[in-house]
Amino acid sequence: MSTLAAQARRRTPPSRLLMLMPLLTVVAALGLAAARPPDSVLTTPPARPVPVEARTLTCFELPDGAARSTVAVGLADVGELPGGSGDSSRSTLDAPLLDLNSPGAWTTRTLSAQRGGRPRDVVITADGPAAAGLDAFSADVAEPGGGNGLAVQHCAEPARGWWFVGAASTSTRSGAIVLHAPAEAEAVVDIVLRGPDGLLDAVGSQDIRVDAGSTVTLPLTDLVAGADDVAVEVRTSQGRVAAAVAETGPAGTEWLPAARTPAQTLLVPGIGGASGARGEAVLLVANPRERSVVARPTLVTETGRTTLSGVESVQVPGAGVAAVDLPPDLAAGSTIELRADAPLTASVRSVTGSDVATAAGAMALDGPAVVPVDLGADAAVSPATALTVSALLVDPEAQTVRSRAVVFRGADADGATLGTGSLELDAGTSRAVDLDEVLGLSDGAAADLDYVVVRPSARGAETAPVVGSLSVTSS
Repeated sequence: MSTLAAQARRRTPPSRLLMLMPLLTVVAALGLAAARPPDSVLTTPPARPVPVEARTLTCFELPDGAARSTVAVGLADVGELPGGSGDSSRSTLDAPLLDLNSPGAWTTRTLSAQRGGRPRDVVITADGPAAAGLDAFSADVAEPGGGNGLAVQHCAEPARGWWFVGAASTSTRSGAIVLHAPAEAEAVVDIVLRGPDGLLDAVGSQDIRVDAGSTVTLPLTDLVAGADDVAVEVRTSQGRVAAAVAETGPAGTEWLPAARTPAQTLLVPGIGGASGARGEAVLLVANPRERSVVARPTLVTETGRTTLSGVESVQVPGAGVAAVDLPPDLAAGSTIELRADAPLTASVRSVTGSDVATAAGAMALDGPAVVPVDLGADAAVSPATALTVSALLVDPEAQTVRSRAVVFRGADADGATLGTGSLELDAGTSRAVDLDEVLGLSDGAAADLDYVVVRPSARGAETAPVVGSLSVTSS
């Protein structure tokens, strides 16, 4: 399955961004992410479907604790996959979250605060053929002393490498890296921090041991003090980890979305609208290599690709991060396209008063992705404006503009289909999707909508790779 980028903005109501990711692609390819050279293009080679015996996702609780957390878990119906055995699910909660004999099921569980001791992370493991479709999200309401606000995350699957762009360790804004090793094996992790002037001299960032089944929390202020616009790279020299970065600032607490592995061409979807129109938006570009790189950003909207006025190119220092102000009037549903002669990764941080949203460079959707609508009572997904989809124009010099059909299926908590629809997305465009409209839902059916499965059409050699981003607000 694919992963959707999620973004949460803080304000009244606060919101957050999530990135869409394909489920099957993640199962087959995540373990290779750090073992091969960075991709030169937006997409990775299509993953070959393989038998899936088990899948594990970690939903982190905020390092400073949460007044309450809601975990939303679902199964995408990805069809029969040979090689599975059994149909069971386990979690660190006191009972299974859902029955894996019911593909398409969706459920939420709200957890009250755990007083004393460490935060309560929820680890969800599924066995058997249905495990391939497992997906999970969480929504945390921070403790009053822990930053306030809503923090939404796409629960993480263990991998060998992670990127987060836009962290900080200042007196006004600081983050914490959280790492969880699977129950079956410990992991050894190196943290690489990059800032505006290049590599940061981080204390205690190498050979970090994460015991099997345990979580390690690393405040950024303990690694490097007084740093802003930081790119965090997590590498494992042994084993795999689920990783996340929580950040607390004047606007509250949020989970930074994970950015895609560095590539020469990438898309950052889900910018503009309420954040961009009245506030400020900053493009942050991270360079993993020692030599400087020139990046060429382009604004992608529903009408096509446009050069950003005053931001024709960005000089990214070697092993560093470049920060560039974006125009203040970006339309909702916009995307930033970034091209360079060497691999880069990026995010966009938007601030409007007390509203903060971070969008990250996204992987292409080469399989189905889940858009959560029911994330519990504290989080709200507006079907009219929450989802952004964008298609890459692979060759800007081409005379023929390719398009890609994107198919949508809305379902209730039992997996019953409430509506279906599709849209044709031209390469080099980006748009906000009205889910109720594309699904053709009546008011009654819309009230029962729990999640939407997004699936790009089968991709040929010359069609347009698609990325997606989801905005979540507090109720």
